[in-house]
Amino acid sequence: MKASVVTLGCKVNEYESQSILNQLKNEGYEIAEGLVYADVYIVNTCAVTNTGERKSRQVITKILKINPNAKIVVCGCAVQNDPSKFLVNKNVIALTGNSGKHEIMKFIENENKVLPEIEHAIYHDMARPIETRTRQYIKIQDGCNYFCSYCIIPYLRGRSRSRDLDDIIDEISSTKAEEIVLTGINMSDYRIDGNLALKTLIQEVDKLNKRFRISSIECKVLDDEMIELLKNAKNFCPHFHLSLQSACDETLKRMNRRYSIEEFKEIVKKIRKNFPLASISTDIIVGFKGETDEEFNETIKNLQELKFSFMHIFPYSERSGTMASRMTGDVDKCIVKQREKVLQKLNEEFKHEFFLKNEETIHSVLIEEIVDGFSVGYTDNYIYTYIPEKLEVGKIVNVKLKEEYLNGMIGEKE
Repeated sequence: MKASVVTLGCKVNEYESQSILNQLKNEGYEIAEGLVYADVYIVNTCAVTNTGERKSRQVITKILKINPNAKIVVCGCAVQNDPSKFLVNKNVIALTGNSGKHEIMKFIENENKVLPEIEHAIYHDMARPIETRTRQYIKIQDGCNYFCSYCIIPYLRGRSRSRDLDDIIDEISSTKAEEIVLTGINMSDYRIDGNLALKTLIQEVDKLNKRFRISSIECKVLDDEMIELLKNAKNFCPHFHLSLQSACDETLKRMNRRYSIEEFKEIVKKIRKNFPLASISTDIIVGFKGETDEEFNETIKNLQELKFSFMHIFPYSERSGTMASRMTGDVDKCIVKQREKVLQKLNEEFKHEFFLKNEETIHSVLIEEIVDGFSVGYTDNYIYTYIPEKLEVGKIVNVKLKEEYLNGMIGEKE
């Protein structure tokens, strides 16, 4: 029997989907990913925006066009948020939300349509994910206690809880991948025995002699001690994804974010001082409740100073039940689209400047695949690189970056 896992959303979902694949494989299923023909589908959904939730529901329709008799199990944030929208389809045999992913077979076998309770205190270990030769996500934490006013995820994932350090290190030690990415819903809140411990985790990970990245973190985690730790780490990839959301203090206050724009700028300055060629990327929400022209212009002014290497830009998406959903001050959709275009144009300018800054510099590149005769992969500072010769997938090579090309840069193997 064949089973396919369809994944929407974040890196944590990707990790969990790879674990689900391994659970299925261990039970004798032929496994696949995505919208291919299968007997059973597990859809790992997203609800961070209305678009993510809509796409999660649309996947069901697409599956039934491939196999009208398919059995479908739905898990993840969208079903946790509103199971009724998935139960209307008779092919959906079970729901797991976010709490049942570690024991997916129970739901497939019992066709359980009752949503499990959200976990708030227990971190459930999952089956190890399917191995990759290139980059492996390592989940270190789940849930969030921050309750930003626009965000529904703490209501769907539960409170912050951390994975055992020894288990994390054991998984990293056993993986064949040349690069690992530490990920979580709020990695900044990683704890050991109740105490913040991301620095301790990074120190232990660096001892394993595997190239490693950290996914999205809160800016305040990057104090002087953390920056010095990362600077001295032998295997750290200098890519910092700092979720900003807005570059205007008044907007940040309504968002219930925990920093001012000046604090954020000071941290970025310290990163650039210690990592001159680091990639610093971010997320920006445009058209948040009450965002005035003056606030948007303030965001533009500060972004022009920050000059991120890349920005993920999202129009504000109202999520029922959040603090923001009870606020007034909706921004006209036409204005939101106009502002989004301004930010996208700025984003292209920033990317171009970052590529220019990296011309004639040497970086290590993890070869991930061969595309149209190019060996392609990401530099340590997260530039997608095209090398015009065939190299071994899964290996790390030194490359001199030459010029901008498509969505990245051309590089020459040193």
